[in-house]
Amino acid sequence: MNVTVVIISYNTSSLTLKCISSIKKTTSNCPIIVVDNCSPDSTVSDIRTNFNDVNIIITPENRSYANAVNIGMNACMTDFAIVCNADVEFRDSSIQILTNYLKKHPKVGVVAPQQIYPNGSWQRSYGYLHGIKEAISDVLFITTFKHALRTVFFNISPIDRQPKYVDYVDGAILAIRRDAHKSIEGFDEEFSFYSEESDFCYRLKQAYWDVVFNPKAVVMHIRGASSGSELNQTAATVRKLVYSKVQFVRKHRSTFGQKIYIALEYLHFSMKKLIYSLIILVHKTPSVRAKLTFFERISSYWKEYL
Repeated sequence: MNVTVVIISYNTSSLTLKCISSIKKTTSNCPIIVVDNCSPDSTVSDIRTNFNDVNIIITPENRSYANAVNIGMNACMTDFAIVCNADVEFRDSSIQILTNYLKKHPKVGVVAPQQIYPNGSWQRSYGYLHGIKEAISDVLFITTFKHALRTVFFNISPIDRQPKYVDYVDGAILAIRRDAHKSIEGFDEEFSFYSEESDFCYRLKQAYWDVVFNPKAVVMHIRGASSGSELNQTAATVRKLVYSKVQFVRKHRSTFGQKIYIALEYLHFSMKKLIYSLIILVHKTPSVRAKLTFFERISSYWKEYL
């Protein structure tokens, strides 16, 4: 198939084994590379015991996801590479669909599938690049509304049915043309945690490569297996998330654009904090408390950049 699957792992032994198994069940003769970010668990030994044909690259330190991706991409000998998190499981034909799309569309630098949760429900797989357009969509709750519609109708009548050009695709799984990766010198390793795929997609588009979301390919993704689900993330992780977005706009947006974006994102999360501070007066459930805590935390971090 002229494609290599590159799995980025860190302390996720059982998930990495499941990911490898799903690759072998859904395709044949596909080289697999695992770039392990110096995991303290048994990931490396478990892979060697169960899959002795997998190429394992162990990094000397857990530097960053972007660094691991570049290492894996540089080790590929095929024209295409599918880079994924360890908490991904491939469905029937998903690898073939993504690879064939890249073969048939030579201007596409990266294409990504529809992600689903383990229960089969819809999961965000693409979006706007960080900037004023994204912030306006957030603060007017347009993004929230669109996500709600896609969640409700996903298993009834999906809104996304055909491949389409998008601003960026989620980095949990990316089918990348190696020539495109090489043409922009790979992922920017200054992005140590989050937003590296946004920066990668932005630079691809600047270099006249297309970025595509293809819902005909479907993969299961346990979002947050390494860093925790959104509402259960540590304060340090949430702070890194906010910083990565600020880092992106500082790199790619004007000074005016940066200020507007940060102000609108602060307003957006402050509004959500207010909404949940009112909801908790009536519904004092753990889930509402978790959401309120998350919005209090993230709005305070955005405020630091005003």
